[in-house]
Amino acid sequence: MPKIEVNEKLFWNLLGTKYNDWELFEKKLTSAKAELDEKPNMEDKEDDRVIKIELNDTNRPDLWSTGGITRCLREHEGAKHSDYSKFMSKAGDLKDTASRDAYVDPELRYIRPYMVSFVISGKAIDNAMLIDIMQTQEKLCWNFGRKRKTVSMGVYRQANVKWPIHFNACDPDTMKFQPLQGESVQTLREIVETHPKGKEYGHIIKDFPKFPVLQDDKGEVMSMTPIINSATLGQIEIGDKELVVELTGADMKDLMLSANIVACDFADAGYEILPVKVHHEYDTGFGKDVTIPYYFQDTTDARLSAINKKLGEELTEAQVTDALQRMGNTVTVKKEGNETVFTVAPAPYRNDFLHEVDVIEDVMIGMGLDYFKPAKPNDFTIGRLLPVTLYSRKVKNILAGLGYQEMIFNYLGSKKTYIDNMGIDGSNVIEIANPMSENYQFIRPSIIASLFEAEAQSGNAVYPHKIFEVGKIAYIDPSENTGTKTIQSLGFLTASNNANFNEAASEVSTILYYLDHKYEVVETNDPRFIPGRQAGIIVNGKQCGIFGEIHPQILENWAVGVPCVAGEIDVEYIMEATAKAEDKATKEAAAKNDAKAAEKKAAENAAQAFDPVDHFNKYIELRVAKIEKVETNPQGDKLYIETMDDGSGTPRIIQSGLRPYLKEEELLGKHVIIAANLAPRKMKGVESHGMLLASDYMEDGKEKVELLTAPWAAPGTVVTLEGYEGATEKPAKIDIDRFCKVEYKVINHVAHSAGKALVASGKKITLEKVENAEIE
Repeated sequence: MPKIEVNEKLFWNLLGTKYNDWELFEKKLTSAKAELDEKPNMEDKEDDRVIKIELNDTNRPDLWSTGGITRCLREHEGAKHSDYSKFMSKAGDLKDTASRDAYVDPELRYIRPYMVSFVISGKAIDNAMLIDIMQTQEKLCWNFGRKRKTVSMGVYRQANVKWPIHFNACDPDTMKFQPLQGESVQTLREIVETHPKGKEYGHIIKDFPKFPVLQDDKGEVMSMTPIINSATLGQIEIGDKELVVELTGADMKDLMLSANIVACDFADAGYEILPVKVHHEYDTGFGKDVTIPYYFQDTTDARLSAINKKLGEELTEAQVTDALQRMGNTVTVKKEGNETVFTVAPAPYRNDFLHEVDVIEDVMIGMGLDYFKPAKPNDFTIGRLLPVTLYSRKVKNILAGLGYQEMIFNYLGSKKTYIDNMGIDGSNVIEIANPMSENYQFIRPSIIASLFEAEAQSGNAVYPHKIFEVGKIAYIDPSENTGTKTIQSLGFLTASNNANFNEAASEVSTILYYLDHKYEVVETNDPRFIPGRQAGIIVNGKQCGIFGEIHPQILENWAVGVPCVAGEIDVEYIMEATAKAEDKATKEAAAKNDAKAAEKKAAENAAQAFDPVDHFNKYIELRVAKIEKVETNPQGDKLYIETMDDGSGTPRIIQSGLRPYLKEEELLGKHVIIAANLAPRKMKGVESHGMLLASDYMEDGKEKVELLTAPWAAPGTVVTLEGYEGATEKPAKIDIDRFCKVEYKVINHVAHSAGKALVASGKKITLEKVENAEIE
C-alpha cells in the first residue's frame, strides 16, 4: 500500500487544527482509509518534522498527498467544500486560458498520445511545498501511472517559458539538450542509455523511431517525457511563484484525474490555478481541444433501500446526504415511486465510483465506523468443503499417482504471459480495467500458460518434468449474466526429449478412467499445439478439454529447449457429468425394483435364518473417535454438536441429546465409540453423521448417562466382536433399522453386541458405572 511522508507543520496548517492526542489522530485517519505509520521525531527541528502515513486504498490516488489527506479529514469533520468551479472546465464550458496553449504533434499518436497541462500561480513555493510536489509527482506516476508508463508528470518554471508549448516527436539521434542532474548536452538516445533516469525509464520509449519531447515556443527543451526534465526550464527552486505542470501518457482519463488532483491540492493550499488549452489533431475521447483542469466524472445513483440493506441500518435521507457530503461529494435527491434515490457527483479529484456499492461505502465512512454497533451473527452454520474442492482433491491424487508434481500459481498475469507467449488472439481474455501493474493486467484464461512460467525457469532440472495444477481460470462468455465465466480446471504439462502425442493420450485415458468417464476425441485447431498432433476431449457430446504436442513457436516464446505435451480439462464439467451419470444409474436401478421383485426379495430374506454375528460383521461399523469440539445447537435445548477426529482426516459432525446429562468439559477429549456408517440425519438445522454409544444408569435417584469409551485406542480404530476380525468392507451408509437388528447391551460392565463382547485394539470395552443395561 502507498506510504507518504508529510511535513508536520504544513500538514497542521492545511488541516486547520493540530492533534496533540496521537490516538485520536489515528482514529480520525480511518475516514481516509489510512493509518499512522510513524509519529514525527520530536528531536528534529519543527520545520523538518515529518509524519508517516500509510494509505489502505489504491483506488483513491487523491489521498496520496498532504493536501489530499488534510482535505479529506477537514470535510469529514464537516468543513465546507472548496469551490473549484472558477478554474475547472467541463463539457460545454471551457475556461479562458489567456493564450496558454499547448500543441501535440500528431506523430505522437502511437508513441505517447495525450497531454494535459495547467499553471500554478500566486505565491512563492517554500521548502515544504516543494518536497510535497515531488512526493505527489512520484506517487502518482509510480503507483497510479504504472511506473510512468501511463502517467508521467513534469513541473517547470513559468517565468522562463515562452507560450505556446509544444509536445513533439523528435529524432533521438539529432535532438539534444542537457538533462537535469546531467553534466553536458546529450542526444535523446544518449540520455536513455547513460542517464540514471534514462536507464530506469528508457524502456517505455526506446523502441519507438521518435522520442516525445516537450518544448516551449522558442524551441527550448522542457523535458523528454517520461524520462527527465531539462537542466534549464525543468529546474524549479524554492521561491518560484509560477509553475507549469504537464502530464503525458496513454490514458486520457488517468491524465485528467491526476491533473485535477494536483490542481485541487494547490488550490486548497491558497494557490491560483490557471487553465491551459491542449490541442490534439486526433480525438482524445473528450474532443480534440481540451482545457485542463477538466471535470469529466459521471454521476452514480444509489437507492436508500439498498444503502440500508447493505449497512444493516435505518438511515434517513438527511443522514445519507450529510454522510456523502462529508466525503466531498455533491448530492441531489429524487423520488422514484416509494424509493428515495441519491444522485452522487464525485469531487473532481475522485473517479472511483463504478457501482452503487461504492456510494454505500462512502455513506459508511461518512457516518463514521463508530456509528455502527457490533452485532453477533444470528445464523448458525457448519463449515464444509465444497463438492468441487473434494472432487479436485480426487483429481490431484490421480495426477500425483501418474508422477506429476503439483504447482500453485497466481490468477493474474501479463499480456505477454497469457496471450503473446501462448500465440492466441486474446479475444476472450479478461483484462483488468485499471491495473496497478502490467504484470497483473489480465486474468488467466488457461493453466497451461502458468505451467510454462515454471517450465521456463526449470531448464537445469533433471528431465522429465511433469507438473500440474488444479485451479481457477476465467474467460469472456456472453451467455453468462456477468459476461464472464470462472471454472475449476486441470492443467498438466510434460517436458522431455521423448514427449509426444501418444504419451499425452495415454495419460488423458488414465485420468478419465479413474474419474469413471467414457470420452471421445475430435480434431482441433488450437494455435498452442502442433496441427495434427492435438485433440479435443468430448464427454457427453461436449468438448471439455484439449491435449497435444506444444507448437515449436510456443516453446521458442518461452525459451524452452525440449519437446512438451500439455493438456487441460474442465474439472467442474466432469464433476457435473459424474453426478448426472450416478443419478441416472440410481433411477434406472430403482425402476427395476418393482413391487413384485421387492416382495420376492422380502420372502427370501424371511426364509433365511438370521445370524446376528454375521449381520454385525457384514453391516455394522463401529469406530473409535476423539471429541475435539463441543457446541450447543441453538435450535435444540438438548442437543450438543460434537466435532470429532475419526481417523479419516476429515472432521466428523455428530449431534447427541446429552446436554441434560453431561457438561461440555466431560465430553472434550474423550475417545468414544460411534456408529460410523449410519446414514446422515438432519436435526434442528444441522446434519449429523453417526451416533455416540452410551448407556443409562440411576444414581442418587437421578438418571445419568455413561459413554462407551476406549481411551487406549487411536481415532479411527475399528471396534469388532471378540474372536472376530470383522468384514474388511461394509456399506458406506445403513439405516437405523439395519443398525438396530442386533442387540447392544452392557453385561457385567462389559459392552456387548450380537451376544459377543466389543473389542478395540484387542481390549474389551468396559463401563465403570453401568453393570447391566441396554446400550443406546
